[in-house]
Amino acid sequence: MDISSMKQGIHKSRGGLIRSFVTAQNGIIKEISISGDFFLFPEEAIFKIAGQLKGAQAEREEIRSIIEKIYEAEGLQSPGTTPSDFTESIMKALEG
Repeated sequence: MDISSMKQGIHKSRGGLIRSFVTAQNGIIKEISISGDFFLFPEEAIFKIAGQLKGAQAEREEIRSIIEKIYEAEGLQSPGTTPSDFTESIMKALEG
């Protein structure tokens, strides 16, 4: 992962801080990493979210839709943090 081209986005949700590192090229997410002090159950779902976002259009609606579908399919729980909060962090990185 080439850290030098990654941009960081930070968003504070009610459930904690979400930090996204994103690299996009030609409007497509190439690399993405999400971390922070929020709670997500099951914890490994954060890797599934990042994996599904690789190759996606770097657009707010597309990102939110993908995250919402994973939440629904996997039955994810994240007290105080919503798919929109993750989307906001990612968009801040993309717009950074």
